Amino acid sequence: MSKSIRLLAAAVMTALAATSALADFSYSTQGVDFTYHGMDANTFTLRIQNALDATGNWAPATHLGYLGFKGLGNLSTLTGVQVTVNPAPASSIQWLYTAGEVTGNGCNANANSQSICLDATPDLPLSNDLLFTIDLLGNGINIGSVTAPQLKASFTVWQEATRNKPASFVGTGDQLAQTLASTAAANKLPEPASLALAGLALAGLALARRRIRA
Repeated sequence: MSKSIRLLAAAVMTALAATSALADFSYSTQGVDFTYHGMDANTFTLRIQNALDATGNWAPATHLGYLGFKGLGNLSTLTGVQVTVNPAPASSIQWLYTAGEVTGNGCNANANSQSICLDATPDLPLSNDLLFTIDLLGNGINIGSVTAPQLKASFTVWQEATRNKPASFVGTGDQLAQTLASTAAANKLPEPASLALAGLALAGLALARRRIRA
């Protein structure tokens, strides 16, 4: 095998390894689906589906008050968190970040230094498909090797009478505190981009071999 072919094969293997390094994690309860997806060393997404059709004691929920994450690794150099939501809410939502956990009273900075708590102000209106992109700011952060992220979430029933937390909302149902399960076993097939890359590489290898034989 020529040097160029060996280099191409190595590049394909490296790319495929990179696409599989960041695993997905999920959990479903009371009709609501939560999916964590690692994007790079300091960015991940959280998808919440079917929240407006929740069952059990989440059924009355209209808004999301808090999100919390644990098990992301060393966050000692974290300086801030940037949150974007798709679809974007009709009115402006400010996300307040605390290096701590979500508790029954909101974000608690003294609860766990290796956790982050995100407070939506005002509370975020629910839809049946919310995608959060969360960027962790700071030097040296690496969440690429996450194996068991824990998610905390508090759904609320919004009250328009007052706009200030905690009087502005009434928490509804159980506060979610769950370690998400890896979806690797359920999703053994490579991603479409990986398949396309592998196909192009194999085609290139075949063409190169034909040229060598000619």
